[in-house]
Amino acid sequence: MNLETLIDQTLAEVSGYVKNQEPVTVLTQALNATDLTITVDEVSSLSRGTVEIGDELVYAKIIDKTAGTATIMPAGRGWQGTTAAAHDIHALVRNNPTFPRSQVKRAINDTITGIDLFGISNYTFNFDGTTYAYALPAGANDVTGVSWDTLNSTGVWALIRRYRVDRNFYVAGETGRYAIVLNEVPAAGRDVRVQYTHLPTALADGDNFSVSGLPASAADVIRLGAMWRLVTTVDASKIVSTAPQGDLVDSKIMAGTPTALARYVYQLFSVRLAEEKAKQIDVLQNIVQFER
Repeated sequence: MNLETLIDQTLAEVSGYVKNQEPVTVLTQALNATDLTITVDEVSSLSRGTVEIGDELVYAKIIDKTAGTATIMPAGRGWQGTTAAAHDIHALVRNNPTFPRSQVKRAINDTITGIDLFGISNYTFNFDGTTYAYALPAGANDVTGVSWDTLNSTGVWALIRRYRVDRNFYVAGETGRYAIVLNEVPAAGRDVRVQYTHLPTALADGDNFSVSGLPASAADVIRLGAMWRLVTTVDASKIVSTAPQGDLVDSKIMAGTPTALARYVYQLFSVRLAEEKAKQIDVLQNIVQFER
């Protein structure tokens, strides 16, 4: 799963909680990063204001229904902090989107970087028999296991139980770098593999979810976290009311509905996060380690 798929899934699910009937159409001519006129298949689907093309927001100033075009105001490309970009013919165009893709992407990355889960990685170095401490990759948080490539032909990596993590290791020009000190010495010239945790990494366009460092099973946790962040930004008038009393009193939105929705989605997110944390703790229990 890549970032774009995660955005699509998040949009599909969060849209079920709002009155999301935004008109859509497609480009009938390709667009470069500086064009101020767009030609679409169904211009009646557009209105003056914010329009989304791909991941870019633009501000449409004039809608010409006869010509089938929309004129973007000067400085209207890359609207609301998005990036002006070229767009291919048949690119999707959404009118006044409730959740712009750029906002969904930001919510996903805010969840990834703010979540109480760790990414897992491995680092291999060659033990030379003389070096005291071996620097771990930047961002390493803790060590969950150490092993070394033994001399026999079995292919089994033997566990190293006696080691310590030096959290004050100095690397020129860097701060906060960790290193590992082996108190149990393997054979010189052999490779040592360290499994370590690190904070998750935000995703860029085209990145697979694995780039975050989180396991694939955490994708729905991130999706729910992003949904919670998104629904807290929605205008109350766009919330779907499911209470029958709303119809009886001809009230579209019951009092407290937006807050109740945010709490409901947050509860879903919290339950899945707790499940994923419990699984991660169980899988990553430190092997018995002795520092001396």
